[in-house]
Amino acid sequence: MEPAWLSEALQTLTLTSEVEEYLLGRGTRESTILAEGLVTWKPLKTAAPDPTFRSQYGEHGEKLDGMLVIPVRSPRGVLLGFEARNIYQKRILDYRLAAAKYLPFFIGTRRAMSAIWAGADIWIVEGFFDLTALEWGIPPGHVVLATVRANLTRQQLEFLRRFCKGRVHMAYDMDPTGRKAVEGWDDDQKKHHPGAIELLERVGLPCSNEKYDGGKDPGEIWDHGGEAAIRATFANRR
Repeated sequence: MEPAWLSEALQTLTLTSEVEEYLLGRGTRESTILAEGLVTWKPLKTAAPDPTFRSQYGEHGEKLDGMLVIPVRSPRGVLLGFEARNIYQKRILDYRLAAAKYLPFFIGTRRAMSAIWAGADIWIVEGFFDLTALEWGIPPGHVVLATVRANLTRQQLEFLRRFCKGRVHMAYDMDPTGRKAVEGWDDDQKKHHPGAIELLERVGLPCSNEKYDGGKDPGEIWDHGGEAAIRATFANRR
């Protein structure tokens, strides 16, 4: 299978006005839409070469029809898959190419890498709409990356260890899953599972556990009060 098929397929797609209006309403900047390569899925003209993709979503991706597609990439810009969202109901699907097993993947690196090279603080959130909301409220010069789920992988941790020169701000959701991922937890057998803060400290990175009110995640805070609510919650943090 040629991994380039997905990149070539996404380049044939565009963003429908309906999905674009939804994105703007959720706080997504036009510059983010362009930089991240957001598109609306339309069934492909030729069958996808990956049998895993075909079994999940149909030969031409018919099951993704009309969904918002958010590419997921490595810090060097290698396309590793996507997240697909239904804008009418909370339904999120994903797809990963084989390279995602050994490369760190994020949403947001296309705009963030130059600032990261220059020493920017990095805010880590779970999802795309947490990223787009938080971008309105973080201190100047900081950047946001989304890990797609509440889990800082070994590859993502190694990327931060090698390239982050500032502070890592862990801003996962304020629900039990997000808090466990940040703070760690002990299971029923008393086995300790370290959270992101402990892992970051082990590799010598300064980090902060960013707790907040007003919603379970930055995206929900935006939905409740827009830019003003995000700024009131995050803008003065260092």
